[in-house]
Amino acid sequence: MGPPDRTISLMVGVSEPARELLERASAARVDGDTAGARAAFVRAYDLARDTQDIDAMTESALGLAANQTFGTHPGRVPAFLHEAYLIAEGAQRTRLAIALTRAWVYGGDPARGVPFAAEAVAEAGELGDAALLAEALDAQLLVNWGPDDYDERLRITTQLEDVVAHLPNVEARMSAYLWRMTTALESLDPVALRRQLRALDLLAAETQTPRVQFFAMSRQAMHALLVGEPARAEELRQSAVAAGVEAGEADAFALEHSLAGDIARQSGDLAAMAAEAEVYEAFGRSEGLTSVAAQGAELWTEAGRAERARPIVDEIAGNGLAGVARDVDWMLTVSTLTTVAARLGMRDLTAECVEALTPYTGRGVVNAGAVGFPGVVDDFLGQACLALGRTGEAADLFAQARSAYHRLGARHLLQQLESRSAGMAPTAATSQPVSADAGAPPAVVHLRPGADGIWTVGAGDAPEQLREMKGFHYLRALLREPDVEMTALALSDWTAGHAGSGVADGSADVLIDRRALAAYRARLAELDEELDEAHEWADDGRLARARAERDALLDEIGSATGLAGRSRRTSSTSERARVAVRKAVAAAIERIAEHDPATGRLLHDCIETGTVCRYRPDPARPVDWTLD
Repeated sequence: MGPPDRTISLMVGVSEPARELLERASAARVDGDTAGARAAFVRAYDLARDTQDIDAMTESALGLAANQTFGTHPGRVPAFLHEAYLIAEGAQRTRLAIALTRAWVYGGDPARGVPFAAEAVAEAGELGDAALLAEALDAQLLVNWGPDDYDERLRITTQLEDVVAHLPNVEARMSAYLWRMTTALESLDPVALRRQLRALDLLAAETQTPRVQFFAMSRQAMHALLVGEPARAEELRQSAVAAGVEAGEADAFALEHSLAGDIARQSGDLAAMAAEAEVYEAFGRSEGLTSVAAQGAELWTEAGRAERARPIVDEIAGNGLAGVARDVDWMLTVSTLTTVAARLGMRDLTAECVEALTPYTGRGVVNAGAVGFPGVVDDFLGQACLALGRTGEAADLFAQARSAYHRLGARHLLQQLESRSAGMAPTAATSQPVSADAGAPPAVVHLRPGADGIWTVGAGDAPEQLREMKGFHYLRALLREPDVEMTALALSDWTAGHAGSGVADGSADVLIDRRALAAYRARLAELDEELDEAHEWADDGRLARARAERDALLDEIGSATGLAGRSRRTSSTSERARVAVRKAVAAAIERIAEHDPATGRLLHDCIETGTVCRYRPDPARPVDWTLD
């Protein structure tokens, strides 16, 4: 399961017979007839090649590429794309380069896509086409998804966010949200994760399209599993699959079973685990997709069928990990093999997995485009070390994993970890955070005001003297009340010296009233139908007008609605307080981190800001705060 693919409509200038075949192919795809769609696209391509109709060749090749499922062999798709690419120019050539990149990545050979991705980014930049550049960056991310590409992935993701910031294009924005969600899970950043989930939900509410709903609901299902809500995840899975089928998403089947396997595992349903293991094993073997086959082996072991798991592991890593490609799925594959090898008592492979994964401690493992989150590297390493009898190392690694799971609110993963590590204590030699359960004394950390606006901040043995910041007051108020929710407005009142005074939350004006907002959204639905019809009739003028109106409406709705589609007000006391508190707290934590990185990181992980703020203590890092 990968990030969203796209088909670009290039019907302008397409000859009449080719257009008929392309329309037939599109209709077949909408009806779920993948084989019929593919056959029609191939016939259209052959006809276009005979007449050197580059528009029809491009449209046909892109249509074929859109039907490719992640992890499956690309067949002749790259050949069709490349032939058209060689004679295309400008934006057409760039789109074909993007599609070539995706075809090779989806087919399990990302190295072949690297030069096409680089060219696409450079050409899109020269053309000054922001939407095209966003597509090119999305493709470049696909070929920088290996275990050692993390820094480059963050750089490209940041650039993609910048490009789409003022771009109404739905596909570009959705791609950026999915990528940022992926890196948020990798870097164990719960705030960024929640922001992207909300952004996807808002986009789904604005567009009311099955495609966006498919991605939004599937990622909400992932998050439901992350926080230990399998029943809700199952509801979301069913809705996501229904939306995916309606939208004709090629990856709907893969996503359906990816979520179903995780739900079965979290629910403890052995029969469902065995059923999904059968699907995973068959698909992984038929397509040569090692990550899926490895997950099938893990499901077999959890279902109590170790005899089915061992042959899969032998097939993937019978000669060690050298044969596992260091690509998009390397981290997921090796992490899964680590768990299975440890459970099956395969000591040599378990030890090799420890050596391979150790450089990536502190990283989250993500199943493709944030479809699933199986855990953190430290947890997998802890399981391996425990199986090898290296209990001291295992305890230290479990302590680090415990801290990460607390930060993410990953209840199910935390419960599993606690079961595995019951009674274990970290070694005294480690410099990593230790578990509160092991009886470690809390660290003493100062955050207290002094004379002349100077605060004492930092660890008890070497605190810093820092000049007062407003954010210090907010932090101090929250630290006094662990796990107590305080509204930003109340927090602002309290630190200003008039707590409980009930500053009025003025009845601010709504930018767009509810009736107007409903009318805008109804018009969006109508425009979607007009776009489909204009596309089918190849009415380019009508297509351009509908797109322009739709983009304008999305801009208007986006500027007038907040998270989850709520109406945004022109101003309100609570909104001003929320923004002010968030900025002040972020600035204060950043200042603290400059002088005491450990304390800064702790505050970053444990302080939640928004309309409601809270200090959520981390049991893995107990602290005795000195606030007076």
